Amino acid sequence: MSKRNYNVFFNTHTVSGIVISVALYVIFFTGAFALFTDEIAQWEKGTYLRHVSKSTIDYDSLLVTLGKDYELVGRDVIFRLRHEGEESLVSLLPSKDSLASKEALNNEYFSLNTSTHTRENYTEFYSLGEFLYRLHFFSQLPYVGVYLAGFVSFFFLFAIVTGVVVHWKKIVSNFYTFNPKLILKRVWTDAHTALGIIGLPFQFMYAITGAYLGLSILVLLPANFLYNSDTEKLLEDLRPQLKTYPWIAKTQQEIPSVNDFVLTNSKRWEHTNIDRLTIKNYGGENMKFQLIVRQPETEHFLAEGRITVNAFTNEIEDIKAPQDEVYLENIQHSVGKLHFGAYGGYTLRMLYFILALITCFVIITGVLIWLEARNRKSIPLKKRLYTNRIGHIYMAICLSLFPVIAMSFVFVKILPSAYHHQKQTLLYSVFFISWLLLSVLLSILRNNYKVNKITLFSGAILGFLVPILNGAVTGNWIWKTYTDQQYAILVIDLLWILLSVIALIVVMKIKPNIQEKSALYKNPIDFKNSKVLLKEEERKQLPKTNHKILKTIPMRTKISLLWIFIAIGFVFHHIYGLATVFFNESVFIEGSTGETPFWAHQWRIILEGLALTFGLLTLEVGKKWFRILSFLWAMALGLFNVYHLITAVIYEASNVSEILVLILLVVANAFLIKHINAWRKLEA
Repeated sequence: MSKRNYNVFFNTHTVSGIVISVALYVIFFTGAFALFTDEIAQWEKGTYLRHVSKSTIDYDSLLVTLGKDYELVGRDVIFRLRHEGEESLVSLLPSKDSLASKEALNNEYFSLNTSTHTRENYTEFYSLGEFLYRLHFFSQLPYVGVYLAGFVSFFFLFAIVTGVVVHWKKIVSNFYTFNPKLILKRVWTDAHTALGIIGLPFQFMYAITGAYLGLSILVLLPANFLYNSDTEKLLEDLRPQLKTYPWIAKTQQEIPSVNDFVLTNSKRWEHTNIDRLTIKNYGGENMKFQLIVRQPETEHFLAEGRITVNAFTNEIEDIKAPQDEVYLENIQHSVGKLHFGAYGGYTLRMLYFILALITCFVIITGVLIWLEARNRKSIPLKKRLYTNRIGHIYMAICLSLFPVIAMSFVFVKILPSAYHHQKQTLLYSVFFISWLLLSVLLSILRNNYKVNKITLFSGAILGFLVPILNGAVTGNWIWKTYTDQQYAILVIDLLWILLSVIALIVVMKIKPNIQEKSALYKNPIDFKNSKVLLKEEERKQLPKTNHKILKTIPMRTKISLLWIFIAIGFVFHHIYGLATVFFNESVFIEGSTGETPFWAHQWRIILEGLALTFGLLTLEVGKKWFRILSFLWAMALGLFNVYHLITAVIYEASNVSEILVLILLVVANAFLIKHINAWRKLEA
């Protein structure tokens, strides 16, 4: 590989990695806990799981109970059955019946105990496991969160590929040349490369599956063209179990027994467990019963079977045996199983957990390499300050996540039962506020060594409290849950003991003299006097730049000319917009009186008048407040011009001269923002 190509790949890897580093760290660190979402929920409840055969559940009585509180006619009723225990997650989709009440048009989602028939709404059964699972793909950010996670995964894939290209020649050697006594940059680089390669298959898989799950809408766009934009047909082929059936009318017949359907079909195939029961178009003439079953992965990796029948005639509408190979469905199942580790029990999920933490270490070492490489004396102080500030913020946000999550486990365990209905709100407040405060405090330290020690030690102490408090509050001590075979609760306690032990070992291994290997230690920055030092550096550079400045137009003159150009551009836009008048097109506006309305004057003053005003004042006023005001107005005007250009292209494509003027306005506006921003950063 040529030196130029190497530099391109290296810089691309660095930039893509740094940009997504914080978001990627959050995804992997919370994702490690999200692997045990159900176990965390069970640990939080503290109640023992009781094995219940899913085929013997009295679904008919459950429907009768639900019918007392909800209008079921016209709805799709979905029972998502947990692998163990009596709990089922129930979804009631909006009714399709045109005669349904307003309440029946709402989506309902709750937890239902199949034995006691007790229900908990989403807020009541919300758990820390659910919270961490959703934070894994930024669900707390409405609408955009999942797409953000998808784009981060996509750029992570990009960083992986470029990283392999960059480190290809050093992959083997770095395993054998690792020496913690060398300079810190070399230590971080070797660790970053070696551990990155160890977790490469895992990281590559997660990058692809994460991008697919987060950006499925964009991924499926090409497929949508193949289906002639028939999205419903596309989704039906991808997920046949979600097929909907049109509502005809309410039936006058007695609703058949769901229990009989389940008993007849639950053992249609050997070694299967019921995963989901769906009643489509409940109470309608074309009501359907659907059963989805799974086989153990030892039987077949993608072993999902389903059967859909007409509720009244028992005619089979759709059937698929678990061992049947369907390409599109297999892709969906493969992505889900690979991403969530849902095919190898606790052993595989524990391996996923360890690999996720290794990936977090790879991310952190990548940031540290970036910090070390950009703190040489030869680099300008301004760039060094920027790098260190960003680096300290990055490290504080990432490393503080460990003690904050540990504290959240402690919080949910000691939260009084009287406040359980507010748990979601309280958990949001406690988690995000403590994370924010701790991140701010740690970033102020400006010492990555201390930040690392503080977060690891505090996280370890809080982590040890997790199993202790669990035993004290619920009586579920480790030895008790082990003997009672309540492994869901046991695995969470053991997980925190393991994490805490590792954290304490790392704390003890990190000696104070490690700071001496850091580039920041060798080339320290006086943060308290940074403003004075920056002025001195600028003063030293003035002789180099004065000659250049003399050969160019003065900055304020240039800004003023750009303001005037934009004002003239608006005038030309109004003139060119009237060009069609010369070709016998009427411009008479309905309701006009022959006088120019005041709003028209307002628009011309805002667009043309203010541009001329700013152009004039730029030559006379150099105060900081005016520079900031100029920058803000230039940004607002730039957004308006871009919007105006887009609408003109869409709705007035034939008016070529007007569009040309708008293009010139956008370009001029871009130059204006650039120069005002440079002016804003200068001292008055």
